[in-house]
Amino acid sequence: MVFHQMAEAGMAAYGSAVGIAIALAVVCFALRGKGHPEPLD
Repeated sequence: MVFHQMAEAGMAAYGSAVGIAIALAVVCFALRGKGHPEPLD
């Protein structure tokens, strides 16, 4: 039972970390696309 609880906590932490990483990538991509529509070089 303790192992099951640890596994659930691990999956929740992993899922939230992945969600944050995806959100951060989307925000960075959106800002880069809107801020610099043309290549700088």
